Amino acid sequence: LRLLGHGAFGEVYQGFLASVAHLTEDLKVAVKTLPTLCTEQTEIDFITEAVILSKFNHPNIVKLIGVCFDKTPRYIVLELLDGGDLKMFLRESRPTPSRSPGLKILDLLRLCHDVACACQHLEEKHFIHRDIAARNCLLTTKGPSRRAKIADFGMSRDIYRSDYYKKTGKALLPVKWMPPEAFLDGIFTAKTDIWSYGILLWEIFSLGHMPYPGCTNEEVMQTVTIGGRLSSPEGCPISIYHIMSECWTTAPEDRPSFSTIVNKIEKSLEVISTVRLSIGLTNYHFQKRLEIKFVCYF
Repeated sequence: LRLLGHGAFGEVYQGFLASVAHLTEDLKVAVKTLPTLCTEQTEIDFITEAVILSKFNHPNIVKLIGVCFDKTPRYIVLELLDGGDLKMFLRESRPTPSRSPGLKILDLLRLCHDVACACQHLEEKHFIHRDIAARNCLLTTKGPSRRAKIADFGMSRDIYRSDYYKKTGKALLPVKWMPPEAFLDGIFTAKTDIWSYGILLWEIFSLGHMPYPGCTNEEVMQTVTIGGRLSSPEGCPISIYHIMSECWTTAPEDRPSFSTIVNKIEKSLEVISTVRLSIGLTNYHFQKRLEIKFVCYF
């Protein structure tokens, strides 16, 4: 086993699953462990996570392969995704003076579509994720054939601990990804995930920047409560920012469903594919011409 990092519960290792009948070679897997010395509540949360993951079978949700709860240390076996987390991938893809943009709008839209499809599946299953964010999405590979998948809950909280906010006596909260009704009143519904997905769109088109840059969590709560919203990332098509804005509607019932979002992103993908976009985010004038086509499709 090779240590990959530390998750919300314990250490996460890379391993190999041997003797799988339908495979010709050992399968690379991620093994999440639970420390032998832990609280009863932590153990319950760990088991609950495995039970939840077992309910989903979707190409854009990380797959549960197996569990071991009859001896210690207890562990969960998941498919291993070699591309790492989406947040880090976006940051590594930013252009530099010596490197042109590695991601095109088509690439970004495909990532948006992948996550939206996963969220639509959760929505259809009446499941609320509560923590949709780039840090909680993993990639099958960093190459052109990449696919984004929603990962398990809390696995990245130790890695990106500064993304969370702890109210006195309460659990860590990803405030910058939360709507007012969630951080003010503790109300979580399917529409909570819609808001968070809008922030994820912003993360993708800003290439992994922190939402509300320069603001503390307290300042974000104050700003969002009085109607303040993130501005459009540079180079982001108007129609995509329109989706973000719809996700951030104050009244939860006025936010779109994930099926509507998937449909809109698919229309944008059709437009992009038609014009065969082959430039990166920095060609501003071409972006503006393309945005006109986007708007016509909404």
